[in-house]
Amino acid sequence: MNDDTAIDGETLLFNGVSPKTAYTIDSEAKFMVKTINALKDDKYEMIKSRDKYANIDFMLLNKKNLCSVLIEHKRKKISGASYDTFFIGFNKLVALEVFYNAPIYLVFECADDTYWCEYDSSFLKRETKMIRGGKCIEVSREECGIGFFKLISQLKNSLNI
Repeated sequence: MNDDTAIDGETLLFNGVSPKTAYTIDSEAKFMVKTINALKDDKYEMIKSRDKYANIDFMLLNKKNLCSVLIEHKRKKISGASYDTFFIGFNKLVALEVFYNAPIYLVFECADDTYWCEYDSSFLKRETKMIRGGKCIEVSREECGIGFFKLISQLKNSLNI
């Protein structure tokens, strides 16, 4: 085995990236390309966080007026229409509240469609649940916008004052 490959339990690492991390990075890269292509205007710039543990995945910037929005992207291998709620980590929401002041969109990219909502501080007042050892809150599908191109329209509205 060379230095670029290591075995950690049953997980094979290539260049220090596990298959799960590679899937996340790949799905985020696809989402970023899809979003930039849908915006169809070079006044927008989308920047991916370089820290894989960052609380936010993307910043979308209108280069003409310097308005920005932040996006937390969650890729789900489920049909969102089959579930009433999506979950997001409570500690992540606390960090969003403490460290960021631009509008924040929580995006759940599911197998059937894209579901999204704008985060606000009232999320922290919701009841928490323990899921796989972590505190989470529920985001009701009913409070989400549905559809990738509707998300694009909402992002453009947020970026243009």
